[in-house]
Amino acid sequence: MFPTMKLSINGCEPDMLYYVFLDVVPVDNRRYRYIYNKSSWLTAGKAEPTPRNRLYMHPDSPFTGEQLCNQVISFEKAKLTNNEVDKTGHLILNSMHKYQPRIHIVRRPRERPIEQ
Repeated sequence: MFPTMKLSINGCEPDMLYYVFLDVVPVDNRRYRYIYNKSSWLTAGKAEPTPRNRLYMHPDSPFTGEQLCNQVISFEKAKLTNNEVDKTGHLILNSMHKYQPRIHIVRRPRERPIEQ
């Protein structure tokens, strides 16, 4: 994914497990086009229907609270696609739309990990 998302997290309980997820949501309900001679983006109409939202779990999840607080988490392996029938786990977006990335952190006791 470009640009790569990197984050630092603090305040975790050292003995808990933490799963870190990334998703992207539309910023608005418009589509855009780029005007090269003006080097700017202009509104080009209503947005296409939003593809099914998909969560990308960080490949190193789960982290212990201690690991999570002591390292920078990077989503450099996350992949984006506009192929709505993608079966490889990529995040699905519509071309020429604005998106906002979101991070989700799920805390679980060691005895109850998330089934993968």
